[in-house]
Amino acid sequence: MIKINLRNIEELLFKNNQIKSILPELRHLFDQWLLSCRFPALDTMRKQALFDLLNSLEGIHIEKLAKLFNDIVFVDKLDNRLVKNLIFSIDEFSNEKLTGFDSYVNMSISRNANQCYITLWR
Repeated sequence: MIKINLRNIEELLFKNNQIKSILPELRHLFDQWLLSCRFPALDTMRKQALFDLLNSLEGIHIEKLAKLFNDIVFVDKLDNRLVKNLIFSIDEFSNEKLTGFDSYVNMSISRNANQCYITLWR
């Protein structure tokens, strides 16, 4: 079992050239990371590339990584966004939709005839 998190994403994904070929839709993040490694003044861009790749990995990407590594892959995503916008239809709205957002302490709710808009921020 391989768990990809912020501590090991550089070693497992960014420094492995095979990953770039199996995830071409995320190539811009690899290029951003490589550019920031060449210029140390762009260290914040490197960190942002780590967060963005970690949060961009979806089920199809995880399947490709599991096939490459011949092992089960888990991704430990981090939510580093300051603001989160949620949109629900009025018919679908329930309290279960708001679980997992405990780190957001402020909230704004509005609605129109068919949809509910929720904005959460830290």
